[in-house]
Amino acid sequence: MAGRQDVFDAIVMADESRKMKVLESLIGMIQKFPYDDPAYDRLHEDLDRIRGKFKQLCSLLNVQPDFKLSTEGSGLSF
Repeated sequence: MAGRQDVFDAIVMADESRKMKVLESLIGMIQKFPYDDPAYDRLHEDLDRIRGKFKQLCSLLNVQPDFKLSTEGSGLSF
């Protein structure tokens, strides 16, 4: 029985390691993102990569992000 537990523990540790690597990668991408350069030519590509990495992390963590982006604006009217 101890052999099976060792294999299970190894799988769990590998899974946790993968989650940490994806999280560290996402954090690095966000930190390197040029927020102050409006003429940044790879804006959409980098945002797509960040979005993809975020979705990957949510999937690994078994989390459903609960946010909606609206094309109608903030919903405020004047």
